[in-house]
Parts: sequence; structure tokens; C-alpha cells
Amino acid sequence: MDLNAQYFSLEEICYATQSPSQTIVELINQGIVEPEGSGPETWIFDTQMITVTKKACRLHRDLDIDWSGIALAISLIEELDQLRDENQRLRKRLERFLDQ
Repeated sequence: MDLNAQYFSLEEICYATQSPSQTIVELINQGIVEPEGSGPETWIFDTQMITVTKKACRLHRDLDIDWSGIALAISLIEELDQLRDENQRLRKRLERFLDQ
């Protein structure tokens, strides 16, 4: 756990995302978010999980995608973001190499 990060309880993530606790539990059951803690009373969520929860709820609401489909979509979006970041880092390294 990062001591500098901000963490939220189940109640706080429900409020921050305007989602009922049943929705948050479904996201956890689908592996979309993975809070620390052994159960609802002790779960803690970081700010990244709030972002993912909002994105998942928006996909569910706007596109009527089921939760298992959302789990796959979120996974693919995260992989795409990682690949874009890696591509950008490699481009910068290549530019430095070519400038020499």
C-alpha cells in the first residue's frame, strides 16, 4: 500500500461514483476492481479504482454492456494505455539515439 495515495471506503467509493454498493460488489466479483481488505467493512479503494469504476459504470449505462463484457473491455483499454505509454517512451529513446 502506497502511504502517499488516498484511499476510500466502500461508502466513499459509492458516493464518489454515484453507484450503489451492489454495483461495486459486482465490479469486485468480476475482477474489474480489486480492493484491499477481507470484506465490505474493511475494503479500501484507491483513486485508480474510482476512475475504473466510473468508466465501467459509464460503459454499462451508455452501451448496455454486461459486467463480464465490461471486465474484458476495461482490461483491453488498460493494455492499450500501457502499450501507448511504452510506445511513447521508446519513441523518445529513439529520437535521442537519432539526434546523436
